[in-house]
Amino acid sequence: MALLSYTVTLGAAATQVTSTETYASFVRIENEAGNALVKFGDSSVSAADYAGSVPADTATASNAVTLGPVTFTGIPLNSLYLLGTAGQRVHVAAVAP
Repeated sequence: MALLSYTVTLGAAATQVTSTETYASFVRIENEAGNALVKFGDSSVSAADYAGSVPADTATASNAVTLGPVTFTGIPLNSLYLLGTAGQRVHVAAVAP
């Protein structure tokens, strides 16, 4: 197992966490303090169509979102996209199986 860490700067459209095919058994998505709401989902994530969201103005564990743990191959991080205000930074931590 390996710990993976990504800092994603959001663009004007949905932003891919990583373009590298990487699988994770556990994922944690955390907003930086002062950020607006961030939504996540697949490549078609939009303001109206999303899998989940990370509350605005959060940088604490109690408000971060976790996915997993999963027992299958893993969550493909290259299929995970984030949507929010352009220029904001979001932190993603993952455990590779």
